[in-house]
Amino acid sequence: MKKKYSKYDSLLFYLSVAAMIILIYSVFFLSYGSLPQNSLLLVGAFILFISATAGKQHVIQALEIIVLVGIALSFLRMNVLYSLAVVLFVALLIVVYLLHIEHYKKEPIGVVGSAGFVLMGIGFAFNVGNYPLVTGLALASGALLAAVYAATAFWLYRVRLQVIIAVLNVIFAVSPILLILRVVGI
Repeated sequence: MKKKYSKYDSLLFYLSVAAMIILIYSVFFLSYGSLPQNSLLLVGAFILFISATAGKQHVIQALEIIVLVGIALSFLRMNVLYSLAVVLFVALLIVVYLLHIEHYKKEPIGVVGSAGFVLMGIGFAFNVGNYPLVTGLALASGALLAAVYAATAFWLYRVRLQVIIAVLNVIFAVSPILLILRVVGI
């Protein structure tokens, strides 16, 4: 059965498009790990969190929290081990929450999205200046997994927000892939 869209759904879709533009701008036009980039990443991720919450997209909502925590930790410049511990702890809490509400039974592909967003949270938690290869690998692989999840979820469930998440993550993966290529000398 095909879902009917309301004006409210359209508003969420356009709000998500605005977040996507903010995130793409921050990734491609601002330097990695800079205060302006981290600030725009935080704003864009927060807008996506609000859209996912309003649209009742539990996996996206819960997993944007991991990304928000990772970005917030990048402002603090904490020891990498502490940052990783915080991101992994938050990820564990979110997985327990999703298991508790039995969301993975309703949407088994959510496991792929979970892995992607956890990797992205880990990538944000690392200091790109000190660990560019690890940061690039975590962000690129996380974004690609999140894109696979979102594209599959859109195809299966026809939720328009998933289109934004899929496109955003494919585009987002380009910058870390370029970082990886620079680090390895290609």
